[in-house]
Amino acid sequence: MTGEKSDATTRAPQTSYPKSLLNIALVLAAVTAILHLYIGIWVYGIPLGVPLILIALVYLGGIGLIAANNRRDLWLRIGIYWVIIVIVLWAASAAVNATNTNIALAYVAKAIEFVLLGILLRIRTAR
Repeated sequence: MTGEKSDATTRAPQTSYPKSLLNIALVLAAVTAILHLYIGIWVYGIPLGVPLILIALVYLGGIGLIAANNRRDLWLRIGIYWVIIVIVLWAASAAVNATNTNIALAYVAKAIEFVLLGILLRIRTAR
């Protein structure tokens, strides 16, 4: 009882990285969310487009949490895995020739997600 803080209440130091990388990642995530919404609503329609709409909502929620600096390092780390999962699910869908997985917008969305993944990995490794 010497007045020292316990390990449970101390916070880990936040990672420092260029703010421009974070802004680029947020913009790319927003573009990806818009593309998923567009493909989900106008290309697939309801109910087939619901998974794409949900993917877009996750991207938008992540953007909001990261922009609000609410556990930013955690959400950036989770974002890496999220982007990988979305890319793998699309690749699996394309491998079985699922409808509309080979349209130009899908390839644009995946290209943006690959760039987003690279930026998220760069942010994660920044010291």
